[in-house]
Amino acid sequence: MSRRNTELLLLCLAAPFVVLLFAMVLVQQGTALSLESLTAPLGLFAAFVVAHIATRFLAKNADPAILPITFGLSGIGIAFVTRLAPDLAVSQIIWLFVGIACMVITLAVVRNIDRLSQYKYTFMVLGIILLLSPMIPGLGQEILGSRIWLKLGPSFQPGEIAKICIVIFLASYLAQNREMLSIFTVRVGRFRVPDLGTLAPLLVMWAISFIIVVFEKDLGSALVCFVLFLVMLYIASGKKLYLVVGFRLAAIGCVFLYQFFGHVQIRVNTWLDPFSDASGNGYQLCQTLYSLADGGMVGVGIGNGLAENIPVVESDFIFAAIAEETGLLGGAAVLLLYLSLCIRGFATAARAKSDVSAMMAVGCTVTIVLQAFIIVGGVTRLIPLTGLTLPFISQGGSSLLASFIGIGLLLRCGDEGTGINSEVRDG
Repeated sequence: MSRRNTELLLLCLAAPFVVLLFAMVLVQQGTALSLESLTAPLGLFAAFVVAHIATRFLAKNADPAILPITFGLSGIGIAFVTRLAPDLAVSQIIWLFVGIACMVITLAVVRNIDRLSQYKYTFMVLGIILLLSPMIPGLGQEILGSRIWLKLGPSFQPGEIAKICIVIFLASYLAQNREMLSIFTVRVGRFRVPDLGTLAPLLVMWAISFIIVVFEKDLGSALVCFVLFLVMLYIASGKKLYLVVGFRLAAIGCVFLYQFFGHVQIRVNTWLDPFSDASGNGYQLCQTLYSLADGGMVGVGIGNGLAENIPVVESDFIFAAIAEETGLLGGAAVLLLYLSLCIRGFATAARAKSDVSAMMAVGCTVTIVLQAFIIVGGVTRLIPLTGLTLPFISQGGSSLLASFIGIGLLLRCGDEGTGINSEVRDG
């Protein structure tokens, strides 16, 4: 069976589960089941079938599991957004269709990853501008304590798109300079490090990560950018010294931020003991823990949970609602989908035919999966809570657009990386 036929088969296998989950939400809300009421899941399946057809022509050798996994996550997302915030469901469906269209457009426009890398500094500048744009007076908007939004009709979060620009820059720069980053020519005390000219652009990205925390109060984006930077640097160079130094610098930065910035102290103190202020700063996390505990092994049933008591549950805390109503098994199924996406993404990187494609696949995969790990870790109190969305599932248009563009780039890397009728070449 060809890759694309396997992809279509997997889409068809996932469709009944998506439709069934949405139907359970409708029944709980008292809506009669019909083709009209099931328009959302059926339309979503049709959109992914169209994307599949486009992939047959634009990326026929891409990994066959990535698109079905994305469909499954998107289906879960639209079902639970409809369940938790019915007034936002139509908007979420529209953003899903726009995101799928952007994924196909990405495949159509980016026909060669190596050519895209020629504009790496353009993407770096664009990414920095997007990250810092919410700080512009009159243009930026602060919501729920974080200044990460722009007033452009509907609120838009430019940092989500900035992550894609940063991935493109890092993949291109690291592929071009991986030998220089692997050779330590400058002595600093007992250690040798690469020359400053090679490290300078990467150090700029490290500095920006902490600027975001200070001025925009966005711990999530800062953590994603920093860990993404370290992971890609380690994969490109193979030097563990980067990880050791990077995490030590991060530890020093975290201590500094905790000492001098109140919003960081609030996040850490709430993580350590949410019940000390259960009706104030710890309210969200306390309600989340109650929901997770209430779910048990198999959940309380779709529509029977009390996750509505959690503020903005349809966005930052949607995993708590999923785990409460579908139980540990349902929550684990969602995590396994992200794990599968991670495996297929790294498999795509492993068979890439160029360094740029390999690093791009790693970057796109890490961005999506790391974001999922950070928000689930925050919801389950594994790490301090950050204001991130669960990719493809949480309510939010900016995140959907960025995630689908990342999937488009990942499919392009997979199409280039099969090795069929091509020779392996350096980046």
